[in-house]
Amino acid sequence: MAKTAPATKAYDLFDLVFRHKWMALVIPTLVILGGLGVALFAPRSYRSEAKIALLVGRQSLNVDATAQTGQQGINLQQMGRDSEVATALELLLSRGVLSKVVEELGADYIRRGGPEGSGGPTSPIADFFDRTLGAASRSAIKTLKSIDPISETEEAIIQLEENLLADSERDSTLLVLRYSTDTPEGAQKVLQTLINVYREEHLRINRNAGSRVFFQEQEEQIRKQLDEAMDLVRKAKDEIGVASIESRRQNLESQLQSVTMSAYEAEAARSAAIAELQDISRQLGGLPERLIASKKSIPNEGADMLREQLYSLQVREADLKARYSEAHPMVIAISQQIEEAERVVDEQSTVREETTDDVNPIHRDLSLAAKQKQATLASLEARLRTLRQQDVVVRGDLEKLNSDAMRLTVLEREQEILNRKYYRYTDNLEETRIDEELERQQVSNIKVAQEPTLAEKPVSPSKLLVALGSIVLAFAGTAASILGVEQVSDKLRTDKSIEQAVGAPILASIPDSKIHGRVLAP
Repeated sequence: MAKTAPATKAYDLFDLVFRHKWMALVIPTLVILGGLGVALFAPRSYRSEAKIALLVGRQSLNVDATAQTGQQGINLQQMGRDSEVATALELLLSRGVLSKVVEELGADYIRRGGPEGSGGPTSPIADFFDRTLGAASRSAIKTLKSIDPISETEEAIIQLEENLLADSERDSTLLVLRYSTDTPEGAQKVLQTLINVYREEHLRINRNAGSRVFFQEQEEQIRKQLDEAMDLVRKAKDEIGVASIESRRQNLESQLQSVTMSAYEAEAARSAAIAELQDISRQLGGLPERLIASKKSIPNEGADMLREQLYSLQVREADLKARYSEAHPMVIAISQQIEEAERVVDEQSTVREETTDDVNPIHRDLSLAAKQKQATLASLEARLRTLRQQDVVVRGDLEKLNSDAMRLTVLEREQEILNRKYYRYTDNLEETRIDEELERQQVSNIKVAQEPTLAEKPVSPSKLLVALGSIVLAFAGTAASILGVEQVSDKLRTDKSIEQAVGAPILASIPDSKIHGRVLAP
């Protein structure tokens, strides 16, 4: 029994197909004819492809908003290449770019897929299908669009968005653009226009309009300020009377150093002169100014005169005593005079020494040296006073120079700042001029690596896919149709279905054939 089951199933399947033989023939035929019609007469879609390379250029840099092209004094930070690619893709697929493409080509051109009169039926059969099926489909589409009406321009933009593909490989700066439409010329033209519009938009958004006017105004303003600052510096130098502050400062510092050293030397010499003068004075204090040159003994004439006066007093005493008594005042007085004279005479020598003196040469030399030292000391003190006055003058000049240098430094700093600003704005002005010229000549970091192609081979419908789809649909449709008919049919065709329907077992069966039919015919 197990061995006969597959044969039975195969027989049932064959019987099923045989019963619906017309359906098994008509449905595949119709499906294959339909697929053949689609492959032969369905509208063709052509694709154009282009490639854009993003080179490293000025547009690959983030720059200050006030100057698209300034390089000095503007903080530049290179963008990531992935971000640049993503930005380029967003710009390519942006509605603004697509709107400009529609404006340049026209909405009718986009909707037709090419120039007027291009595409459409190319044979009577195709013309028939276009008049029948195409008109019906267009009518249905028009009815659906009437629910939410849109303008032709909006319809063209939507068609561009649907048919345009833009992508790039990972870690690559090459953008691949593909556009599909009804004609190869139309696809190429639309893609070429898209690239041109994108390049113009890329240049426009990567520069600031009016930056040249801004930098020109700033350059003129800074130049005037710089001229005024330079004039102030010149007047300050003329007022100070120096060509160079540093050279003048070095000169004053040298003078101050020389005066200070001279003062130190003069002070040291003065101290030495004072010490030498004190030593000479000390030596002079222990030396006589004059020295005895000769000595001789001679009679003492003074002593002889005293003796004569003593003798005269004695004679007078004798005379007074002769006339007066001892107690007489005159006698007493003369006696006292005689005693005093005798004492003086006794003290006198009969001879005396006579000396001859002269100037002490050592005292004289030391006195002369002392006077010389005093003159030297006076000279040193006068020099010290002069040096101190010079020190005060030089220090005053140096303080004034420092004050003038501070004022001049401020003026020169302002001049230097304005000078840097002037050169910066001058460079930026030149950069803006170059940028405008590059924009005028359409020079950017966008390089078209591959121009839009003119592909005469359509990309749809695919004959292979249509053939495979037709075959699969033919078999699947036939099987589905047969199974569906069998499911809705109420005929009893198997022994089991009969037994289930009548509730009794089948004892015998008569084959369904012409021979058996004639035998059983009444």
